[in-house]
Amino acid sequence: MIDHDILNKKCPKCSGLGRTVNPAWYPLWNMCNDLKVSFQILKSNEELAEPRFYVCEECNGTGQLLPKEVKELLEYILS
Repeated sequence: MIDHDILNKKCPKCSGLGRTVNPAWYPLWNMCNDLKVSFQILKSNEELAEPRFYVCEECNGTGQLLPKEVKELLEYILS
């Protein structure tokens, strides 16, 4: 049988979002348990210079992973 859902496999690293959280933001978020305080800090100029999210390296921002066989086939065709 052909598995029709083989191309719809979500990336385990980013849970299908295509981006991962920047670890530099964890300390700031841990200090702000209150949602109102969190928004005030994010609106202020005290934000970190780094982005909040990175593009997922495993799926290249697509949120889905290609099976190994499909990757090999694409590499063969494109080479």
